Amino acid sequence: MDLSILLKGLFIGSVLKALRQGLIRTVFAVCAVAFGISSIVFIIAAIEGSNLQARNIIKLLGPNSIFVRSGFGGKNSVRRLTYRLDIDDFRLLNKVVGVRAGAYMLLKRVDIATMGNNVKAYVVAAMKDFLPVFDYKISCGRPFLPREYRYAPKVCIIGTELAEELFGRQNPIGKHIEISKTSFVVVGMFAKKGKLPSGRSLDNRAILPIGSYRKFVEPEYKRFFAIKLKLEPQVPYKLIVKQVKKALLLRHSPEDFVVITPETIRKFLNIFNLTLSIYLCLVSVTALFISGFVMSNIFSINVKVRAWEIGIRRALGASSIHILVQFLAEAVIISIIGGAAGSILGLAAIRFLMPLLGIPRVYPVASYAAAVFFSIATGLLSAVLPARKAARWQPVRALRSRL
Repeated sequence: MDLSILLKGLFIGSVLKALRQGLIRTVFAVCAVAFGISSIVFIIAAIEGSNLQARNIIKLLGPNSIFVRSGFGGKNSVRRLTYRLDIDDFRLLNKVVGVRAGAYMLLKRVDIATMGNNVKAYVVAAMKDFLPVFDYKISCGRPFLPREYRYAPKVCIIGTELAEELFGRQNPIGKHIEISKTSFVVVGMFAKKGKLPSGRSLDNRAILPIGSYRKFVEPEYKRFFAIKLKLEPQVPYKLIVKQVKKALLLRHSPEDFVVITPETIRKFLNIFNLTLSIYLCLVSVTALFISGFVMSNIFSINVKVRAWEIGIRRALGASSIHILVQFLAEAVIISIIGGAAGSILGLAAIRFLMPLLGIPRVYPVASYAAAVFFSIATGLLSAVLPARKAARWQPVRALRSRL
């Protein structure tokens, strides 16, 4: 085969001319590849996003920690609307061997205002050890003083997002904000903590000493949302978890609480990833199979429609290899265009669908590499049989198709 012809503009020009002449078939082939590739891009991004979510949740939980969340009772329980954990549970869990420190969480959504801004945000009650147990780090200003936990001073610590909403780029330390119509002085700002798996931000909160919370926000409370425990590293982690569950079962039914550990998060997200991977793999394989089937049929039709052209080219000296390479080149160009379109569709799916699934948006390079590989592979595999058929046609037989 004379490869020099492939390097000339004549060859590329004839390929592009063929694609333009069969524009409708070309568009259908590009769409078939694009839908298959978009599913590949989305599946890789979804798996990467799920893994990132697992790491973020475990990081949020913190090392050597147990998070006990209040349940809502069983399906038939009339108590489902109230939290199930109370101060007696907190005291009981603090006595478990291996628990170094603990804190419970009280929070309420209220109006927070300055002279020019008014926002809705959560106010959190901070008991002693709350900040270190829940891994709040002060980025500027100061933490609460020991005496401020015992009394009800009008001081608060706010998050970076709340500070920006209320004060813009100004330093919030020393400024006043109004919480539940009571003026508080901002004494500190905690470092950025990110978002919960539900998408709710942890950085638009205000933290009050527990005495201030009781006096100005919610005077009467008996139950709360969650308890977090910091553990001694010397005591086996699984043993502490077992003892915590045993202690809670002395006062509650299993539906009244949920014990969250890094291991339970990993197990849940592994199951989620596996289910998501199987489902999306089936979808993507089906999409690629359909796109390959569509492309194969389009190229088969293309060969029959262009029989006269093939006969003329063979009669003028083109070899069967030249015909084969021409059709495969058309398939590669269609695949590259379809792969690019599929990548754009995949990006749109990542942008708009992943938040609906509660998965962080990620744009992994692997997904684009997979898009290029699978698009070209699909195009070549779909076109190779029709291309070989065209290459084997004898000039006389091809020219007869026009008669």
